[in-house]
Amino acid sequence: MTSLSVFRDIVPAQKLEGSLLKIYKQDDYPNKMFLAYRVCMTDEGHPWVSLVVRKTRLQISQDPSLNYEYLPQMGMKSFVQAALELLFGKHSQAIAEKRVGGVHTVGDSGAFQLGAQFLRTWRKNLKTVCIVSCQKEQYGLIFQEMGFTVYEYLIWNPKELCSDPKMFFEVMEHIPADSILVIGNIIDCRFSQNQWAKLMSIIKKKQIFPFFDIPCQGLSTGNLEEDTRLLQYFVSLGLEFFCNQSLSKNFGIYDEGVGILAVAALSNQNLLCVLSQLMNYVEALWGSPPATGARIITSILCNPALFGEWKQSLKGVVENIMLIKEKVKEKLRLLGTPGTWNHITEQSGFHGYLGLNYQQVEYLTKKKHIYIPKTSRINFTCINIRNIDYITQSIHEAVKLTEECP
Repeated sequence: MTSLSVFRDIVPAQKLEGSLLKIYKQDDYPNKMFLAYRVCMTDEGHPWVSLVVRKTRLQISQDPSLNYEYLPQMGMKSFVQAALELLFGKHSQAIAEKRVGGVHTVGDSGAFQLGAQFLRTWRKNLKTVCIVSCQKEQYGLIFQEMGFTVYEYLIWNPKELCSDPKMFFEVMEHIPADSILVIGNIIDCRFSQNQWAKLMSIIKKKQIFPFFDIPCQGLSTGNLEEDTRLLQYFVSLGLEFFCNQSLSKNFGIYDEGVGILAVAALSNQNLLCVLSQLMNYVEALWGSPPATGARIITSILCNPALFGEWKQSLKGVVENIMLIKEKVKEKLRLLGTPGTWNHITEQSGFHGYLGLNYQQVEYLTKKKHIYIPKTSRINFTCINIRNIDYITQSIHEAVKLTEECP
């Protein structure tokens, strides 16, 4: 007698991401290119890792005094403290007043998982999550799975080819009261002081709970403080919020998936109550976070010489990204490619929009074997001296052909 599987009704899940990479891998063309890797790449086409990270990793692995016991649920205390100082500044008043704290989390989305669990239980009035970013974010799925109603808003303006502060504030005007506002990658909006004050006013008026995402501090502008200026502004005015701080990309420790859920509260008493409740969820979610990545990062952040070396490596990466963008823009200009390409260099970070339409992206993928997302948001560190001429010539052809045959 053949038994029926309890899994017989399960169908394959639709891939949310990675389908472009799958198509790329199936392509037999020898000179195919993939410009959508999530991580920062070197000129040799390998994931970037800071040299100081390699050196520190080796030293730690050879330390005979290491204790490989499970970490506490809160995680490595010295790591959390170092991460908070990186996020808010070493001399932050909020840190001195002990009204900001954190929990060592797992993976790039662990902080959202943990924060969402807490908010669902302790803030039952917050039923709507509004995600505002310059790109499509994956963590909306976490909130959806927990029963929140999720709205996502992109503030990249495809006509003006920029991250648009006007679009951001239009979204803010329509966000319902008592919502969770997840603020993703908006650093290119470059808010004025008046706009920051306006945002604070809307958040207070509508009793919105902010949940910030800082995925790669230092890799946007090359300046650690500049990349978190909005966050520091809010904490200085006493705003309460959560923040996902991922430290995988800016240290090049992608396989570790290390970060913290930072909590900003009005007082130390409030903070301790929140942290104690978060510990209950940690016990159910992962129990104890992994230690290796945290040890590496803590060693670097707590050693002035290593910290200085790491900051220089970030600056070098950002300068290289800016140089790549300048070269792409200049080559398109010299080719006489229709349109303006200033938006390429006006965007910060290693991901950015080319400003191509769907037809042009299709041409690059099918005719030129250059694989980029439909949004034309690429990883500029995938472009190097060996492929830049082919890529820019292909973009030129795509724009010219689609202009001639609308």
